[in-house]
Amino acid sequence: MQKKFLSVLLALALLFTLIVRSGEAAEGDPQYGGVLRYASHFTTSTPGYTPENTNNASLTFLTIAYESLLYYDTDGSMIPKLAVEWTMDAEEPSLTWKLRQGVKFADGADFNAEAVKINIEEYQKFGRNETANIDRCEIIDDHTIKMHLKAWNSSTLEAVGFFVYYMSPEALKDVDTLRESSCGTGPFQIVEFNPGISFKYVRNDNYWREGKPYLDGIEIYVVEEPTTRSFAFQAGEYDIITMNDLTVAFQLDNSGQYVRQDNLSGQGLVATGLIPRSSDPESPFADHRVRQAMCYAIDTDAIINAFGYGMLIGTNQWAAPGAPTFNPNVRGYPHDIEKAKALLAEAGYPDGFNTIMTTNAGNRDMFTAAANMLGEAGIRCEINLVDETAQVHLYSTGTWQGIMGHYHSITPDLGLYMGRHLDYEGAFYSAGILHPDEPMALLQAIRVAPSIEEKLRLEHEMQILIYDELALFGQPMFVQNEPTFKYGYVMDDNRSVQHVHTWSLENAWLNK
Repeated sequence: MQKKFLSVLLALALLFTLIVRSGEAAEGDPQYGGVLRYASHFTTSTPGYTPENTNNASLTFLTIAYESLLYYDTDGSMIPKLAVEWTMDAEEPSLTWKLRQGVKFADGADFNAEAVKINIEEYQKFGRNETANIDRCEIIDDHTIKMHLKAWNSSTLEAVGFFVYYMSPEALKDVDTLRESSCGTGPFQIVEFNPGISFKYVRNDNYWREGKPYLDGIEIYVVEEPTTRSFAFQAGEYDIITMNDLTVAFQLDNSGQYVRQDNLSGQGLVATGLIPRSSDPESPFADHRVRQAMCYAIDTDAIINAFGYGMLIGTNQWAAPGAPTFNPNVRGYPHDIEKAKALLAEAGYPDGFNTIMTTNAGNRDMFTAAANMLGEAGIRCEINLVDETAQVHLYSTGTWQGIMGHYHSITPDLGLYMGRHLDYEGAFYSAGILHPDEPMALLQAIRVAPSIEEKLRLEHEMQILIYDELALFGQPMFVQNEPTFKYGYVMDDNRSVQHVHTWSLENAWLNK
């Protein structure tokens, strides 16, 4: 009996050895080794010199090799990364950061207060808006730095905390070389850079999290055409992909063969709506009642159901449901054609009026459906089809006519991101909209709020004012999720979970 028991144990041990050797690690037990292959339509001109990465898509590359002071958790709140704590002083005004100890750059240099100061000054030299409000950096000790601000602006916390990625001071002495390499505190560092084609990273042996990363490397491939990317993924050429075409994403999801991973907080996603040009006093849209009528005429649920494949998140404000800045008390505009007609009549347009709706080829069908809905209420739209370059020019200069798509990034900080559209000199849409005193004053109050709690209260007020009362940005419709699809053996990558363009690759491993 004892011999039989020992034989069973030996057989089980042999079976376990064969399983481990075949690459099938026990569930929940990360294993070392392997290279993660990822493909998407994102690219960057430099993976190494971080100030030149000015859009959210660049975070895909930065968060492999570099790290910031703060990060987002899954509900969009800010949490420590290279900083362990911070103090906001609206009276002084200043931000004081306690830095994580024991962190080194990939070249062995220490991450400390001096390194933070050098990086902030590098971003300022490059002209980055995120660091424009910092007057000077005072080093308190090796792991404490105080940033004295030109004026109190609560948005500076997120702007500096999340959007500045720290490079080795030694590497910064040769920026031309750094542009095509990397030298950060992140879990991997780049070893091969083929612009617009591929990026290859290897494990950073100086990484500060003990025992991590698990992977030997990361390979990123730029494949712009969604169908080509999908077919290569299904053929096993990639382990994980981002899919920006909802039709293709639906096909992958419907196959039931792959793991779909969605953004949980809405951070970094792009919301889509319809914004009327209100800055022209001769335009019907200069009247808030006409803007509200436009909103009532749009059947947002019907558009989401027709074009979303279950991957569009409906919203009635500048936030995704569940995000810190989402205000559940915003009423929004349920579809109501009769209400729309009544508002038009009240504003002096009982027979409606003719206008233009501008869109690009990718959204033509959806915007045509929206135009038909508006026509039922009396807002008769002629579709103006433009390419993406022309569309960017129109919303940057505020020169579109009638209605066009409103595309805006979702983050926890309305003062930072809504300001880019609402400010008098905002970079997007601003020149094409009215700037009433009340929302402009509220935007400033958000920026100078002395605490996160007060700031959030004011941001909730702003959602009601902008949408329910003024319809200043028109009708928001949905937040578009760009899901990732991966094979079941890809573990703990957190691609797109905290922020659509980030991942936590120090924790990733391959269960095969």
